[in-house]
Amino acid sequence: MADFFGTIIVLATISGIVFITKYNALQQQANNVKRRRADIMAAMKKRFDLIGRLMDVAKSYGAHEEAIQISSSANMANINDAMAMQRKTDIALSQISSLAMSFPDLKANTTYQQLMNQLHGIEDGLQEKRESYNAAVSAYNTYRASIPQSLFAASMGFEEAPYYNVDEAGVEIIPEFGADDGRVLRSGISHLASGAKRAAHQTGQRVTEAVADARSRVASSDTAADDRRIVGSANDDTK
Repeated sequence: MADFFGTIIVLATISGIVFITKYNALQQQANNVKRRRADIMAAMKKRFDLIGRLMDVAKSYGAHEEAIQISSSANMANINDAMAMQRKTDIALSQISSLAMSFPDLKANTTYQQLMNQLHGIEDGLQEKRESYNAAVSAYNTYRASIPQSLFAASMGFEEAPYYNVDEAGVEIIPEFGADDGRVLRSGISHLASGAKRAAHQTGQRVTEAVADARSRVASSDTAADDRRIVGSANDDTK
């Protein structure tokens, strides 16, 4: 029996170590995907701000009424904001290109050329970041689908990560991804701790009740013994 319980303890310990190792690896992979996605969002914000500066330069050459308004303080708090910003920058960039074709002086403007060079650099960097993100997604999804982590990944909040993509209209699809940040694990540990606390409290109550019952029985036994001694003594005196 002792060997059986010893084996159970060893297996439980090994399982715990494997779970912790795989969970931490999943967390690292998920955080890498989030970090790569954040890099894309940051580069898109830079692109947006740069096109806003280009638009300010281009406006001095005409089309004030038609030029789309670009604000450097635009918010990119979520996917909808990012998608709206992307559509706006694409329209603005098209307008700037049209103005540059109509106004050779704009195309020759030193500030315009510098900003366009910076924009090209950001565009190249964005492509690298998209590829880096998709590589991180591939690594995460492959690891997530492997055994044994595939047995608990979904239940622990590690959902499949989406790839960066472009739809049929050529619009970039910025993926939303949110994996567990330890909330599920912390919640599980909290429930286990609460359960253990309740079990300990109930066990303590049972032990207290058992001790009280044992004392009561001992006291009853002592009382009965005293009564028997008294009766026996009385009988002796009568004789």
